[in-house]
Amino acid sequence: MFYHLVSKCVQGAWLCGIHPHTRIDYSHRKQWIIDRIGHLAQYFAVEVAAYAIMANHFHLVVYFDPNACQGWSDKEVARRWVDAFPPKHEGVVDESLQTWQFECLLDDEQALAAARRKLGSLSCFVQHLKQPIAWRANREAGCDGDYWANRFYSGALLTEEAVLAAMAYVDLNPVRAQIAQTIEACDNTSVQERLKRLESTPERLSQIMEPIVSGLTQPDQQQGPMQARVCITLEDYLTHLRAIVVSQNTQAHSQTTGSTKAQLWISMVAAIRRKQRAYGTRQALAHWIEKRGMRSLEQALPE
Repeated sequence: MFYHLVSKCVQGAWLCGIHPHTRIDYSHRKQWIIDRIGHLAQYFAVEVAAYAIMANHFHLVVYFDPNACQGWSDKEVARRWVDAFPPKHEGVVDESLQTWQFECLLDDEQALAAARRKLGSLSCFVQHLKQPIAWRANREAGCDGDYWANRFYSGALLTEEAVLAAMAYVDLNPVRAQIAQTIEACDNTSVQERLKRLESTPERLSQIMEPIVSGLTQPDQQQGPMQARVCITLEDYLTHLRAIVVSQNTQAHSQTTGSTKAQLWISMVAAIRRKQRAYGTRQALAHWIEKRGMRSLEQALPE
């Protein structure tokens, strides 16, 4: 299932941007988060569809399969765990220790089961994404204490339309924050990464979009095409994003979108802002609610 995730810096502080009081620029930390996402998502049971790293929070759209790890062999689990969290000596990965850790993990049934469980946990993915960033930032600033707010928001995306709306919402965060006016200027986002990849492989434009990074492919499939879970070409996706940007910049939807389809996209993207527990058609929401034993549709709406 797809999820829209949001995590904020403690008290909304601009700990990944220019601090409003000290004027110290912490923008370089955004790349820390992007690098960490790209690293961890190779090994956990997730695929990253979209991301945006802002000055005081970040967004992710991920596909998560909690059952995938049950099909991994013991060796695959051990390999993923050791590669995700390699032992280091004086800050450098020690390959000899890595081999030793791999063999120890295979011989420890309890530890192996714990690694499998964590690799198949979305909460653990977010935890291991955020913790090292907090430690590194505190070390850089010469302080301690909380860096991230304790909780993170998670909204289930039940239909492909909801997934695409969430992806657009995430990719266009800089436009909504009025720090960018084009998708090319949306720094530290997945759309910018896709555009950079397009420069070297222009044939991607007409292809169905792949995830940014996937941990759900098998090792011998890593170099091949990844499974697409949303059936839209990159060209169509970029076209929709540009239409939303135009409407966002002009604040005149009916005059600038030019089509009912574009207006529908804009309204779906705007709906993501409400922070519901789940998004989708009424039928999809009803099924989601029934599976979780909720009493009414209102329980899926914002608190």
